[in-house]
Amino acid sequence: MSTYIDTLIIFILCSLLFPANMFDALHITCILFLFALFCFITVTNNKKLLIILGTLALLITFIIPEMSVYLPMLYYMYFYRKQYIMPVIYIIPIANWLFTNDTLSNWLIVPLIALGWYLSYQTTKGLELQNTLNISRDDSVEHQLILKEKNRQLLENQDDQIYIATLKERNRIAREIHDNVGHMLSRSILQVGAMLAICKDETLKPHLTTLKETLDTAMNSIRNSVHDLHDESVDLKNALESLIDNFTFCSVQLDCEISKHIPKDVKYCFLAITKEALNNTMKHSNATKVTVTVKEHPAFYQLLIEDNGTKNTAVDTSGIGLSNMKERVENLHGIIHINAENGFRIFVSIQK
Repeated sequence: MSTYIDTLIIFILCSLLFPANMFDALHITCILFLFALFCFITVTNNKKLLIILGTLALLITFIIPEMSVYLPMLYYMYFYRKQYIMPVIYIIPIANWLFTNDTLSNWLIVPLIALGWYLSYQTTKGLELQNTLNISRDDSVEHQLILKEKNRQLLENQDDQIYIATLKERNRIAREIHDNVGHMLSRSILQVGAMLAICKDETLKPHLTTLKETLDTAMNSIRNSVHDLHDESVDLKNALESLIDNFTFCSVQLDCEISKHIPKDVKYCFLAITKEALNNTMKHSNATKVTVTVKEHPAFYQLLIEDNGTKNTAVDTSGIGLSNMKERVENLHGIIHINAENGFRIFVSIQK
């Protein structure tokens, strides 16, 4: 916007220097033509075209010397574009105009050229400062976004660490209960059973029987609690990564995007199917790459296992491994599709 204001100021000042008695149709047409050339110079970035347009303006000033008073306007734009060839050449028609019409008012064209240079310099500096400000602002916004993303990642990592620590603690508690309390209860049950076997006092047998039943109930309760704690302590993604790390037949790519609170039935179903699929790839396929994809959608869980094997045989659904897969999925009211075209492919979908 500042270039338009600067141009308007210089154009008005140049018009004040133009001889008042020469505002006829020819001169006005030449003025408009010069102004049109100036507009083209303003919008073009082609150096050759800039020289051609400047040369046309030079020819007009040679034909009509009075047009030289409008050259400061072209000086401004060439200075602004840092093109200095034409401004040097424009000295010739300006000098010719000054020496053929040596009046004090005509010499004001020199300060106008200096004003054009000054305005172009200030405009250029202003634009550079504006660009610097825009870059600084963009960098600041980008840094803020990066910091927010890093903070989000840190929070996620912190949550993951807390979750992993919780799983480890649950696993430790389950192991402690199994190793200590479970063994003590088992020993107590055996001791009570031995006492029942050797007891000859009929009045004590009902009490010993009740004690044994109570210990059996406690043992079953502890066994269920230990199993629940152990099941909850298994993280599906970590379990899949561990399974893949131990698979050395070919490379395996894992893409797992699932929440931490997946039901244990779905969790063990996916683990069992993945393990069986990898075993089948190793036994029956010449694949060089396996892809395992686990996704959680709003309404269902999805498992996709595929390899690039070229041994395309018909799918034998009577095999124990594939039958177990189907049975596991059907027990969870899910669907499973198995395809052996262009590699082996297993698709499983289980509703939430």
